[in-house]
Amino acid sequence: MTELEKYEAVNKSSSLKDLANVIRSFAIDGRIQGRTRTFDSEQMANRCENYDLSKHNNLTREFGIRQQAMMLLFYGSDY
Repeated sequence: MTELEKYEAVNKSSSLKDLANVIRSFAIDGRIQGRTRTFDSEQMANRCENYDLSKHNNLTREFGIRQQAMMLLFYGSDY
């Protein structure tokens, strides 16, 4: 999957559950590379499904994941 395809998959997510599944699909050996560190993809997906702003640093900004999670949290799937 190219980087563009990853950005598109993130942006097509219509719920936090969908976004969590996209995060899982990006995993390489159970890890997802963020901008400055590597995350456990399953933990990040679980955090995404239960996302709240007090734990915003638990999601990477890579591929627009954190931004999409915030948008879904604030606007829901009806944006």
